Amino acid sequence: MRALLIKGLDVTEVQANGLEDYYRLMEIDCIDIVTREIGGKFYDVICDDEALFKENPIPTIFDEEKQPMIFGNIIIAGLADGEGNMTDLTDEDI
Repeated sequence: MRALLIKGLDVTEVQANGLEDYYRLMEIDCIDIVTREIGGKFYDVICDDEALFKENPIPTIFDEEKQPMIFGNIIIAGLADGEGNMTDLTDEDI
C-alpha cells in the first residue's frame, strides 16, 4: 500500500504491505490503527500503541485545540476497504 511515514519531522512516501513492514518502517513492536480526519478527509493512521510508555514521547498528531492526540512514528494510509484491507493514498492525498 502507498502511504506516508512520519518520523519526527521527516515525511517519506513508502510502500507498506502488512504488519512486518509497519514494525520495520516505524521501528516499533506494537501497533494500533485509528481513523482520523485530516483536511476534511478521513484516513487510517497506524501508530505506536506503546509510544506513551517511552521516554520523552514525541507528539505527532494534534487536535483542533492543539492538544496532542497521537505520539511517535506513524503511517498514514487510505481508509480500509470493505474487507478491512488497507488502501493506497492517492497523488492528491500525498
